[in-house]
Amino acid sequence: MSLGVADFLAGATLRRDGRANAAVTYTALATSVGAVIALLAYPIATPETFSRSDVLWAVAAGISFGVALPLLMIGMARGPMAIVAPVIGLTSLAVPATIGPLLGDVLSGLEVVGLLLAFPAAALVALSPHRAEAAFAVGPALAIAALSGSMLGASAVFYGQTATESGIGPAVVSQATTALLLIGIGLTTRLLVRPVQAAVSIAAWVGILTGVATLTSVLAYQRGPVSIVAAIIGLAPGPAVVLAWLVAHERIGRWQLLGFALGIIAVILFAVG
Repeated sequence: MSLGVADFLAGATLRRDGRANAAVTYTALATSVGAVIALLAYPIATPETFSRSDVLWAVAAGISFGVALPLLMIGMARGPMAIVAPVIGLTSLAVPATIGPLLGDVLSGLEVVGLLLAFPAAALVALSPHRAEAAFAVGPALAIAALSGSMLGASAVFYGQTATESGIGPAVVSQATTALLLIGIGLTTRLLVRPVQAAVSIAAWVGILTGVATLTSVLAYQRGPVSIVAAIIGLAPGPAVVLAWLVAHERIGRWQLLGFALGIIAVILFAVG
């Protein structure tokens, strides 16, 4: 849920600013807030052990997320959110679903059925209920969304390689890595711009929501099959689609509603399996 809301707010942040080159600025701000959230949680849930391997996998996840988040923000700002968000969810699901079984994920029969339903569910939600308006650069936005989702999927695979005993340690390291990466990119490329005050608070909420989502998703990736956890998280764009309908007045079609229904069935099968 929090990831879906964060997706919507990420697009709203850049739309409020109006400058595509401001994405690095706002994502650096958001991930800095997320890093603070993770650091505050660390003393409360100190890991039992935190090996060098866990640190390296967390850094890799942080780098992947650092590439994904600015692309996500640009894609959500440039294209219809009700289409772009599910494409991100679909591609973020595809990477772990493909690699997970190769890394040893063992799925029950019901989980396999749920995984097979999750793909068409995300694809149906991504269908546009109308012709794209000229104001939206739909094609480039979807390409950006697919690349962003692929990088998010890669980060999921990396999180899944960390030990259960490391707890939220990888989340802390990855959030700090992402923030430092984006700040470094912004400084070296001069893409850090003066933020618009009206967009700063929205970006801060993106950071809070993604910070909380990262903490909880890392724990889930450590305990369950990566492909199944990613499939559930891949349905997170649902709230973004609903918010795009309620707030941005984008339409939701019948096929998208069918996708939501299949997604609910998939989650139930994952829970039962």
